[in-house]
Amino acid sequence: SEGLKAYKVLKVIGKGSFGKALLVQGNGDKKMYVIKEINISELTPKEQREAKNEVEILRKLKDPNIVGYHESFLEKGNLYIAMD
Repeated sequence: SEGLKAYKVLKVIGKGSFGKALLVQGNGDKKMYVIKEINISELTPKEQREAKNEVEILRKLKDPNIVGYHESFLEKGNLYIAMD
């Protein structure tokens, strides 16, 4: 994965206590994605484990009623989760 460089950030669409949600466009496929940006460097070890568990669950879920997982990556102390 090229990380965040693989996407063009269009706008911030939400902010929460752990990070923000970004509307992005893939540079290669031009598809729109939402990337959840979580600053894991500020989380406790337990919260870090929970964030990584969330990624694993999303990665395994394949259901038409659930937002689809695209990829995830770590960059500069942030965990990024790209979703369809």
